[in-house]
Amino acid sequence: MRRKKLKRQKQILIVSSLCLLLCLCVGYAAFNTQISLSAKGNIKKVTSASKLRKLANAKSSDGLFVDEYENGRYFFKGANPNNYITFNNEEWRIVSVEADDTIKIVRNAPLDDVLPFDSESGNDWSQSSLNNFLNETYGADLLDLDSIVTHNFASGSVTLSGDYSEMTLGDQVASENGKFWNGKVGLLTASEYLRANNNQECGSLYLNNINYEKCRSTNYLSQIKSANYTVFWTMTSILNGADSNALEEESFVNETDEVTNNETNEVTDSADLNVENSSEEKSFILDNQYNYVFGVSVPFKNTDFVEQTISVGSVSPINVSTSYSILPVVYLNADVVLEGNGTSDDPYIIEK
Repeated sequence: MRRKKLKRQKQILIVSSLCLLLCLCVGYAAFNTQISLSAKGNIKKVTSASKLRKLANAKSSDGLFVDEYENGRYFFKGANPNNYITFNNEEWRIVSVEADDTIKIVRNAPLDDVLPFDSESGNDWSQSSLNNFLNETYGADLLDLDSIVTHNFASGSVTLSGDYSEMTLGDQVASENGKFWNGKVGLLTASEYLRANNNQECGSLYLNNINYEKCRSTNYLSQIKSANYTVFWTMTSILNGADSNALEEESFVNETDEVTNNETNEVTDSADLNVENSSEEKSFILDNQYNYVFGVSVPFKNTDFVEQTISVGSVSPINVSTSYSILPVVYLNADVVLEGNGTSDDPYIIEK
């Protein structure tokens, strides 16, 4: 009888021990899971944008820099920063890293198509024929369409009135940010071209244009060469000030001037370039019967700057009805994973 009692007590002890062990295991698992979930919730996602930001404040004049005009934006600046990226099986350049972790990129060569900004002579980007072409025709055929995101593009107008030497780059950025267009494929703004330069002597529209020979050598965007045309469009439209409404005899570019492409011997009318030839000039001369958008003058392929009579590197009003080069711009979505070093030999690539 006593033996049975001992055996029963032993069984109870074993069962109790097993139950206790089971409870401890379940409790530990639940506790560990809670810690794991809590830790995962506190882990900040490391994006390609955040990795790029670690390159900021480069010691050289070429690199990624914090933008002083828009919080959270970073711009690649200089003659040849390591911002090459392969997109759409083509060479592009990273323009900026955005506050929302998207990455803005621009094609490193103009499209073969040369088009007017607007076939109906308007300068509202949202209604322009060039917008329609880029988003309905060109954009539909992008190979990496799933890597880009619909985004706000600054599309506000800049007023040119009187002495534009008084207009700061901050003023220009504020004007451009006065209006936004939401879409997939756009263009650079005029200020984004200027902000790609890390030379303080090129720190505004006026300074860039009177120092264009120097400024074009410290801005990678001015190295983008065109095959046939010497201007690429920006999406920054111009409001004509009241005291700049007459096309005077002493225009910045004579209406009969022509620029010849040494490669093709094609003659391009340069009347619309409307750029300054002297540091004494402080006003653009606009004709109220036309609408204007800023364009950037660029070199022909395989042609030295000295062989061209236009002001390569200047940013000037262009008649929207003329046909010029197109540099598409898109935003990569915040989830893209980039591999590579950003050099021309080892460009960033989008990991699939």
